[in-house]
Amino acid sequence: MSFKKIAGFIVTTGFVVLCVTACFAQDATSQPPAAAQPTPDAQQQEEKLKLERKATALLEQVVGEAQSLKLPDNRIRVQINAADMFWDRNSGRARGLFTDAGVGLAQMTVDVDRADREDVQNLSRLRRELVLTAARHDAELGYQLLRSTQPPTSTGNEGNGRRFIVDPQTNLEQNLLAAIAATDPKVAYQKASESLDKGEYPTALARVLAQLQTKDQEAFTKLSDKALSKLNPNSILTNRDATTLTMGLLSPGPRLADTSTKTVDTATTASGNRILSESAYHDLLDNAITAALSVTSLGAGNNNFRGGGRGGFRMQQPNPQTQPDDAQVQQNNARMLLFSLQTMLSQIDQYLPERSQAVRQKLTELGINNNQVAAIGQMRTLMQQGTSDALVAAANVAPPQMQTRLYQQAAQKAIDEGNADRATQIANDHLDESGRNTIMQAIDFKRTATTASAEKLDEIKQKLARLPSDSDRVKFLIELSDATQKDNPKLALRFLDDARNLVNRKATSYKDFDDQLKVAHAFARLDPKRSFDVLEPGIAQLNELLAAAQVLNGFEVQVFIEGEMPLQGGSDLGGMIGHFGQELASLSKLDFERARATADKFQFAEPRLMSKLAIVQTVLGVQQVVIDNGFRNQNFRVFTR
Repeated sequence: MSFKKIAGFIVTTGFVVLCVTACFAQDATSQPPAAAQPTPDAQQQEEKLKLERKATALLEQVVGEAQSLKLPDNRIRVQINAADMFWDRNSGRARGLFTDAGVGLAQMTVDVDRADREDVQNLSRLRRELVLTAARHDAELGYQLLRSTQPPTSTGNEGNGRRFIVDPQTNLEQNLLAAIAATDPKVAYQKASESLDKGEYPTALARVLAQLQTKDQEAFTKLSDKALSKLNPNSILTNRDATTLTMGLLSPGPRLADTSTKTVDTATTASGNRILSESAYHDLLDNAITAALSVTSLGAGNNNFRGGGRGGFRMQQPNPQTQPDDAQVQQNNARMLLFSLQTMLSQIDQYLPERSQAVRQKLTELGINNNQVAAIGQMRTLMQQGTSDALVAAANVAPPQMQTRLYQQAAQKAIDEGNADRATQIANDHLDESGRNTIMQAIDFKRTATTASAEKLDEIKQKLARLPSDSDRVKFLIELSDATQKDNPKLALRFLDDARNLVNRKATSYKDFDDQLKVAHAFARLDPKRSFDVLEPGIAQLNELLAAAQVLNGFEVQVFIEGEMPLQGGSDLGGMIGHFGQELASLSKLDFERARATADKFQFAEPRLMSKLAIVQTVLGVQQVVIDNGFRNQNFRVFTR
């Protein structure tokens, strides 16, 4: 080919390439832009919304299924919980459910057998749950339900002559006032202020002030000034509610002002919120001491002071046919104040030292062992939140019968803190041979867990074999898995598989069920599928136990009422079913469909509904809390975000 032809070919080819390139460029510019890829945050939000839609649909299903329940209190509890969870998504639907629950509760109030104390108290708890749950969303709705469900006035003669109060209206009103303070502080301020104007002393006032302190400083100042102006020695002595309110304000101590930043400490202590300034605290403490020092005796026939026990002393119940006169009321209140002040001697020493000797002298005069009671109060707090050194310090001054337990807890706390040497020292200095052996074994196992590896499996097997029970082995294997899951997840799974083999048999006690739950919970961090595999055999056995309990009901067990299991529990079996439901709920965020399908494996309607409610609560971000229901040793759950 000649040079001229070659040159012509190159030019022609170049032109074609340019044309093709231009066409592609033009085509590319004429194409609509590709859809923007969603960001990881957007994807997570979409997944969250999808999961919440599934949970809401499941909640509608639960509400529908609950209509077939026989027990009205079961239906009402489902309505209350469903309304609570619907509120942020469909307030009209939620309001309707709250209203339906109120209508059902009002009918129960008419039908209840007032000679049956248990039925009356169950009705009272249900009423509290309804009123307080609704009030967190709408204060006026809470008050409407309070009025519409009010029981008939008690004659005081129900229950075969036994005198007791059926859900005192004032008690629930106080709890309602505290509940709305968190969501509607202005309404709470108005209600509390009106009560003070009428000469009443709301026992919930401290909780109202705690909310106002952070949400409405002006209202807080007005209300606290009004309350403190009325809490003088005379009113504290003559009004039991004023006595209770005074101690509720004093027990936590004063709030502390930071002069460098001009901020205020609003910390919550074990006994409540710090509400009063130091000057206000000083003045109210002075008034309380003045009132307490007016006590003249322990008052045989009125009060019995007893060391130990809940509250430390027991108030004798008055004769229902007689009422104490004014002098007796004042002496009773003075005694209660004095007993309360003995647990606050360190605060009196700090903020009102000039009166501490008078308080101690009065306690000695009446023969009250203030050191022991104060130590018990201090130790309760330390056992819950103290360090190992703090526990040792408390044990050094504790009554002899409590020292061993405190030293044992101090040593275990030191192990948890990662200080094996300190734990060894405490054990050697303060524990007997059995206690030392227990602590030394715990130290040994802790070290093994933190250094676990595949090379040490033989050593680990030997340690497992020396443990006294399968339950102890399960606990140790879970600790080993926790310690290795970050660096060696395969080894961590191996430890959990060994634990699963130990619990993969028919439970013979509730402890066995607890161990199944622990293993299932541990698997959730590594392989959620295996969590469900652990739970399902347990649910199958719970079905068998429920069927057996239904046959035996009324003989040796009492799990069912009118053939139906109460949703609020009340039995060990019902409580264990609740634990399985909560574990399914925690897994629902990882695998919603499997959690729902596993809940359906409960053969009885009540545990299915309980488990599904727990799943919905978890997915929608509703947390369970326990609210004091006014009855000793009994609590019920409500829900809050």
